Amino acid sequence: MKRTLTMTLSLLTMLSLASCHPTASSSSEGTNPGTPDKPAEPSQTQSVADAKVLAAVKDAMTLSRDELMKKAAQELGNNQVRVYAVTSRGGKSAALNKFKEELKKAGSTNENPVVYKSTVDGKIYTILNGTIEAKNQDYDGAILQDGYQLQKKFIDTGYYTNYIPKEWADDANSDKSAKDPFTLQYNFKTIMYNNKGLPDMKIDNVWDMVAPKYKGKLFTMDPSNENVNMDWLITLTDSKWAGVLKKAYEDPTNDQKANLPLTEYESYGDLKYSYAFIANFLNNAVFSADDGKAVDDLAKTPGAVGWIVYSKIMNIKETDAISKKNIVIAALGNENTDGANPGDSKIKGFGGFMYKHYMSIMPNAKYPYATCAFFNILSTTKEGYTNWATDVGDYPTMPSINKDRTKGGHGTLTASDSGYTFTQSNDAENVFPCLNDPSSAWWNDSAKGNAVIEDPAFIGKAYNRVASFIQIRLANKK
Repeated sequence: MKRTLTMTLSLLTMLSLASCHPTASSSSEGTNPGTPDKPAEPSQTQSVADAKVLAAVKDAMTLSRDELMKKAAQELGNNQVRVYAVTSRGGKSAALNKFKEELKKAGSTNENPVVYKSTVDGKIYTILNGTIEAKNQDYDGAILQDGYQLQKKFIDTGYYTNYIPKEWADDANSDKSAKDPFTLQYNFKTIMYNNKGLPDMKIDNVWDMVAPKYKGKLFTMDPSNENVNMDWLITLTDSKWAGVLKKAYEDPTNDQKANLPLTEYESYGDLKYSYAFIANFLNNAVFSADDGKAVDDLAKTPGAVGWIVYSKIMNIKETDAISKKNIVIAALGNENTDGANPGDSKIKGFGGFMYKHYMSIMPNAKYPYATCAFFNILSTTKEGYTNWATDVGDYPTMPSINKDRTKGGHGTLTASDSGYTFTQSNDAENVFPCLNDPSSAWWNDSAKGNAVIEDPAFIGKAYNRVASFIQIRLANKK
């Protein structure tokens, strides 16, 4: 998203540092929060970042990786960049070794340049905000999740500082809609179902999964306990997605109109489709402790539907009774042979929800150049991204660093006394159609997968109004 940038430094400093200064976006309730083609318009928030940090980040965005590593090596010496994250994958050996290798090329002898810690998104903002407000320099960088908390606790407070790697900015195919707040990657929730023994089963309209016939057969997580689901449901009340839901409701593929009356929601005007969808979704849902448990329940229940993180299907263990062969990604259909050419979406409405991992330099970072350099490795190199690249449903905003998973379901499945073993091979049989993963470009294309995309500014504006509706519905859930 484009952001107008301001700060309370001198005018000259303001002009020189503006491009790395964070601001809060201001999509209003019921307005379009922005798309890859037309980002939301911003408002302004004053930064609390140290002038030294802002200057370093501004400079880092102009430097090639080699140039940045030289400054990082000089700044860091034998000390350590401290990163706090909602994902442990950025701290795995492949990324750390690549960073160390690049630093050594720049003259560093540092054998342990990163301390990487991870926690859940329910804790990370409290801890980071506490360290900032106590003026402690406990962390240099953060990898964050949950658009609502990002907006309210980091962007609106001025704690967020945006770094955009030069390699990413110069790449013709990087997703420029993800530049501010800078997004390392998209994570994906989608609609899936278990058609074991039910060859005629299909979910070809988003209203199908909220129809009464799936009450008690829709596996997902409680939005009261999982911020991703809450953010998704709130985003559906944007006027754009209300329009998408209206179009899907009126489409001939929606054969459930008689079972999904809108009368109760007329007071919401043009947003009645959004509120009707949310209410029926909550009514149908069976809440699991986490997405792993949700996909386990789906795999055991023929005829059931799931709203689940896509990558979790990889954890389904093949047995004589349970198989990924029975799991269909609704937007891709059960004959999906090649994610590189998935054709049109097989579901009317939307194909899923893209939520994000955001990167921020801490406003009082000790080592801003080195932090930018480490984030450069994670977001612009295959080695840095490798621990995400094997999973379906994880998409870097610089696609060239991802692994090709478009034929991830092709291979051989062999049985032994110890169970089943799948060996992937692009040239072999299409064993698991659900694993032939398209690119984020297909999912995010409004004419194809039409994924709902997380927008922190809209979520921040609409949160209280929609969350209240959700909580009331949950309290009365039967």
